[in-house]
Amino acid sequence: AAPSCRYDVEGSYAGRSLDVFASSVSGGEQRRRVATVCQKEAAVGPDVFRLVVLPGFDPSLAMAVVILLDQMNAS
Repeated sequence: AAPSCRYDVEGSYAGRSLDVFASSVSGGEQRRRVATVCQKEAAVGPDVFRLVVLPGFDPSLAMAVVILLDQMNAS
């Protein structure tokens, strides 16, 4: 069986400044940053951002988190 994992998102999506953390809940909680969303340098608008996914984390899951946050913050 795959180990249980919890994902926490902290920061401000509207400000394009947040981190995604994975926490292993089996055998003691171990928290590590797995992805970061930040403003892109020389951005031309608020919809431009940079997604950094660290090795070992599924990029499609990171993008799914971004899409969900975008839908939750849609005006």
